[in-house]
Amino acid sequence: MFGKRNIDIDDELPGDKTNPEENPEMLPAEEEGEEVKDITEDDEPQDAAGKNSHSEAEKISELNDKYIRLHADFENFRRRTNKEKSELIMYGNKDLILKILPVYDDFERALELMEKADNKEAIVEGIKLIFNKFKGILQQAGLKEIDAKGKEFDPEIHDAITKIHASPDMKGKVVDSLEKGYTLNDKIIRHSKVVVGE
Repeated sequence: MFGKRNIDIDDELPGDKTNPEENPEMLPAEEEGEEVKDITEDDEPQDAAGKNSHSEAEKISELNDKYIRLHADFENFRRRTNKEKSELIMYGNKDLILKILPVYDDFERALELMEKADNKEAIVEGIKLIFNKFKGILQQAGLKEIDAKGKEFDPEIHDAITKIHASPDMKGKVVDSLEKGYTLNDKIIRHSKVVVGE
């Protein structure tokens, strides 16, 4: 009869090589040129990059649309402002002209009366009234006459036309005013043309 043999289950059976490291033949064969991937590494989803690029394109399109609208609004504002400036320059004196027109009407009536009237004193009086009316309108608009005669010569407000010999107390002063100067709201708009003593 056959003899009995005690076998430990931990003992390796003859010809049984289950450890891949000890038996390389059990490892799966690699094809030539094939790149082995680490099975523990998670692949990044490829559609995430596509979504990000799509989102960036939408943001760029939105910003471009806002820029175009802003540029259009600015152009409209610029055209409107230029139009208002042009109208202001063209019709800025409208109120002053409306105030002067009654004086113009008075002069027309005075000229008609001068042809028929024999009383020169009445004509002169009428002209003075019209002149004072006209002067008052200009003063209300901010016009003021520059007082020059007898004053010290000031090149800031006076324009010396010529010099003449004068008494010692008139040297360096305005002897005569050939053309009056004016200020408009304290700004010189016309210098006085004067004769200066020396």
